[in-house]
Amino acid sequence: MIITITRKDLIALGYGPSFSRDIIRQAKCLMVQKGYSFYNTKKLGRVPVEAVEEILGITLNQEDLLKSCGSSEAALIKERNSND
Repeated sequence: MIITITRKDLIALGYGPSFSRDIIRQAKCLMVQKGYSFYNTKKLGRVPVEAVEEILGITLNQEDLLKSCGSSEAALIKERNSND
């Protein structure tokens, strides 16, 4: 199961609007380099959390992600945590 994140989620986590936009842009480029060409579009603003973590060099706190994500994403994160 792939957990995704948006610019708005990053802003909710405390990153600035401009920095959040740059992170999403870099994550999309990273995903294209890994062979996922469908990330090569301006309209797509949702990327895997793992790509963002790779760019930032940190692991995002799962509890903070729960607070910032929508209810469907939060349910997926809870499911992933219960399976670990």
